[in-house]
Amino acid sequence: MRLPGALDSAGQPVHVDGVAALPGLYFAGLDFASTRKSGIILAIAEEAPRLVEHIQ
Repeated sequence: MRLPGALDSAGQPVHVDGVAALPGLYFAGLDFASTRKSGIILAIAEEAPRLVEHIQ
């Protein structure tokens, strides 16, 4: 990803609970994004509705 400010110096996404520091950019399925089980397929079902609500 080559968006200034999207990744930190270690190459990790800059976000809070999947909401990136850049407007309009979101991350789902990252390890430990919002809970300990983030990063597994089943956790995306819980994360996605929250991100959709934020987008709306």
